Amino acid sequence: MTVEKLTDIIISEVLHGADGTEIRCGVIGEIGCSWPITDSEKKVLQATAHAQTELGCPVIIHPGRNPGAPAEIVRLLQEAGGDISKTVMSHLDRTIFDNGELLEFAKMGSYLEYDLFGMETLNYAYNLEVDMPSDSQRVKALAFLVQEGYEDNIVIAHDIHTKNRLTKYGGHGYSHILKNIVPKMLKRGINQTQVDKILIDNPKRWLTFK
Repeated sequence: MTVEKLTDIIISEVLHGADGTEIRCGVIGEIGCSWPITDSEKKVLQATAHAQTELGCPVIIHPGRNPGAPAEIVRLLQEAGGDISKTVMSHLDRTIFDNGELLEFAKMGSYLEYDLFGMETLNYAYNLEVDMPSDSQRVKALAFLVQEGYEDNIVIAHDIHTKNRLTKYGGHGYSHILKNIVPKMLKRGINQTQVDKILIDNPKRWLTFK
């Protein structure tokens, strides 16, 4: 499809309904990108930016598994006129590990999502070069970002996508962040006001159409 056709489809799914239904999308995404970014993915990113410009809606991105992927995606969105302040870059906990690189990306202005809470694995099957962090390391990264002044840009999640992550099958379940992660955040220097920003205020601001 052309960028124009993709843009029309995205806009229609937000305004009228997806796949022939009247169920309207509340966000554009999760827009999946690989690494290196393919020509097809670049077209989808351009269409996403064009649709976002017209609708003022939130966008969420799944970056490729490379530290340079998030910044490259943001540059492509910016060049196409996208609103980076209404865009979430997900999966940063498996993508950017160097604090210096993380701060350089944070300056670009997107929401910074740490969304693999509850996933602690020795070998990350999608990229064996990645050492998947523990939840304690994720909280440490959040505390670092808060200390550096990015508390208004952080969002978090579980990314539960397999049965074994559910409590029924022995996993942490959907209550993990509230029951286990928030107490850890409070013990690691993130105060309750900052926790509320991360869990309530930031998602609310991101999800609100302009």
